[in-house]
Amino acid sequence: MASGLLASGCGLVKVNTNIPGLEGLNTSGGGSETPSVGPLGGLPYDEDEVGKAVLATFKSWDYTSCENAECVNAFKKKAGVTDYKDKGGYIYQFNPRRTLKNPDPTWLTGWDKMSDDEKFNTADETYQALIVAASRRTWLAKCHADYAALDKELRANDTKWASEIEQASKIPSPYKRIGALLDLEQMADKNARASNQYLDNLMNNVGFRRDLRVALKAAYDSTGRDYLYAIEGRAPRGDEVRARLDPTTERDLYCIRAAGYGTPKTPEFKGAPAGNAYTERGAKYVKPLFSEETRKKLDGLREKEARKSIEEVRPGKFSQVYISTVAKGEGEIAGHPKLGYYGGFGEVKKVTQNGGKTELEIVQNSSNEYPYNCVETNKIHSIQNGRIVYREICQWGKKIHDTTVRLTLGELPEGVKIQVGDKVEGYTIVQKHEEKKLADTQALKKSSELWVLELEHLSKVLRKEKGKDKVVGRWF
Repeated sequence: MASGLLASGCGLVKVNTNIPGLEGLNTSGGGSETPSVGPLGGLPYDEDEVGKAVLATFKSWDYTSCENAECVNAFKKKAGVTDYKDKGGYIYQFNPRRTLKNPDPTWLTGWDKMSDDEKFNTADETYQALIVAASRRTWLAKCHADYAALDKELRANDTKWASEIEQASKIPSPYKRIGALLDLEQMADKNARASNQYLDNLMNNVGFRRDLRVALKAAYDSTGRDYLYAIEGRAPRGDEVRARLDPTTERDLYCIRAAGYGTPKTPEFKGAPAGNAYTERGAKYVKPLFSEETRKKLDGLREKEARKSIEEVRPGKFSQVYISTVAKGEGEIAGHPKLGYYGGFGEVKKVTQNGGKTELEIVQNSSNEYPYNCVETNKIHSIQNGRIVYREICQWGKKIHDTTVRLTLGELPEGVKIQVGDKVEGYTIVQKHEEKKLADTQALKKSSELWVLELEHLSKVLRKEKGKDKVVGRWF
């Protein structure tokens, strides 16, 4: 190892000239071994020792080592760097850029562009750069480690839910399959509402939640109930549900968010360590925490993915249509010929089996009275707006309308049995509709109506309990 003697205010100090980081130190000034750098023609410090101290301080420094105005002085104090003056009183200090190789090429990307001048303010830029580089490096390392642990939890949770979603999606019965997926969705909604913290959102709204919505829509579609998905209001609202992306992208999304706002796991990255007014001159020589390319890639990505998640489960354009509209030829549910909603008028009077199919006979009788051939008397009934209204003597007629519905049942929910006296509602295919006038006199107006329907989806069953209709089953 080459060495030389350096004149200082304290006598002769040994200087190594080819130690790591100090190669290239000029020791050939004026035929002596004294470095021809520094305003005094000699330096009042041991370059070898102070260089090692700065390197050691840089390696041990992290984003928690300081906060703001005290950062530069704290770093120099830990490294043992002190000021010195020339004869004119100008202040100088050891500038690591003059003697050291780049201690971290990954982060100190502008090292070679920094000045090696030892004037106080100029040398401070180097210390600022060292502080920012060490802080960014260590904060990002912590953030990556924090997210790596979190990502394992998140994807394990996705896997657990994926198993339940898969099992529910394989159930043969349409009612039970959709019902099982709706139960899972209700559970997921409850978990999501329990807390709106950022980490909870990553757990409850990202990943499996999107897969659950896709599976639910697929269950409606594959069982011929795409119209029901739309009509019953299953369309997702604007929210934060989205697919979970690859680990690197999710990590960067997490760390960008954590840098600005912090999370329960990772502190906000701010102050002089991040590169504020106290370190901005040196920070310009340090690699940004996130590259411009990364920021551009992630800008608005969460929102874009959330919109994508909504679009992939957006329902078709369906409107509610009742069987009366279908019967008149005025409309039907798009893509489902003669399908309309039967609102459950009338009670089941008979349940029969016909060729392996269950048929219901539903009857509704309605009647009311109406006056006709009315004659005024001379007795006052009332005075309205200054006008006398006399009592009338009328004859009373009767209006009777009998409705019969013959409903053939399709597949029913597991365990459901329709009983006499029940009322049912659901989506049915109109096979026949006819109306007849049986009497049309002043005293009697009688008509009948026949509906022949085939049930596609049972929505509700009501049963008499203590004289009142009570819902005993509802499907979606």
